[in-house]
Amino acid sequence: MEIELNTIFRWCNDVASMRRFYTDCLGLEETYFRDDVDHGWLAYQIGQVQLVFIRAATPQPMATEFARNPGYQGGSLTTESWVLKMDQPSFAAIVKRLQASSYTLYAPEPEKPRPGALQFLALDPMGFTIEVYTEFEAS
Repeated sequence: MEIELNTIFRWCNDVASMRRFYTDCLGLEETYFRDDVDHGWLAYQIGQVQLVFIRAATPQPMATEFARNPGYQGGSLTTESWVLKMDQPSFAAIVKRLQASSYTLYAPEPEKPRPGALQFLALDPMGFTIEVYTEFEAS
């Protein structure tokens, strides 16, 4: 049996603010956006997985703390988080955009969780922990 993760649905309070984070800061490939009275949808294709944000009918709670994760020494919430792995040039560009933004960052500069790797964590507009991550040849 072959099974693959196809689609992730996440509820949010404002698809336009999610678009600014995921499209403008992270540079994800946006495949659909609709934000009007009837619908709030935002979709991305990340590899083989479609990520869809849907505007909730009632305000959803927003986290203000980072999620716990075995990949770094921090975070206080026991909740899910995501790691987005990318090449070094993409990582550097995303870090620069996040540093210039008003989003909550875990640390001001990328950290080395282990030799040959860099990570940089931010909270998206709903307070969801996103780690951007890259690997390189350790010297």
